[in-house]
Amino acid sequence: LGLSATPEREYDADGTAFIERHVGPVIYRFGLEDAIRRGILAPFDYYPVEWKPDEEDRGRIKQVRKRAAARAAEGNPMSDAELWIELANVYKTSRVKIPLFADLVGNRPDLLERCIIFVATREFGDEILDIVHMHRHDFHKYFADDDSDTLRRFARGDLECLITCHRLSEGIDIQSLRTVILLSSDRARLETIQRIGRCLRLDPANPTKRAQVVDFIRVRDDESTSNEPTADEARRDWLVRSEEHTSELQSRQY
Repeated sequence: LGLSATPEREYDADGTAFIERHVGPVIYRFGLEDAIRRGILAPFDYYPVEWKPDEEDRGRIKQVRKRAAARAAEGNPMSDAELWIELANVYKTSRVKIPLFADLVGNRPDLLERCIIFVATREFGDEILDIVHMHRHDFHKYFADDDSDTLRRFARGDLECLITCHRLSEGIDIQSLRTVILLSSDRARLETIQRIGRCLRLDPANPTKRAQVVDFIRVRDDESTSNEPTADEARRDWLVRSEEHTSELQSRQY
């Protein structure tokens, strides 16, 4: 029996092929909606926060494309993956999101209770930390070289809010976790599943638990020439579609 939370690995065709070759094709699916209906996972409210790149972001994008052109002219072109990663890092660290986050928690400080905030870099996290500090004192950042005791303190309830990055996407099971805020998320659905899954665990101490997922969504700006949705818009649409199949799921727009 082979069991995987994410048998299809978007942008990892080799990984998907490996599973199919050594385990076999998918023969049964038990999805997010099924788990919530069965009472295995907690229901959640989804809050997409829309934002558009500003002039600073567009300038950074131009610099990335200039570097790509220079590499190509030197005979050492960037791979598609390299280019996508550099462009994605611009969007993940856009300062446009900072005042939107400040407004959000200013209106809903309760979102910071039993909360994990995912950011792309330590530097961006430091700016978010300053905003969180305006509303509560029992928080901490948790990055690759930070003391693991911070995570234990959060699990015990000594801390209410953690600011972290990809490292915490896996290997954590804190049942009291109630809110996940995605200031940064990768294109691959795998990471989204892992991150929102952190707060969907049932909590015996709170049998009526309802999780909250806040997701910062980059929408196409006025200068976009593509009709394709952004990676964030595609993620939002996927999560909102879940609502159509499960009456417990609700989507609210900020």
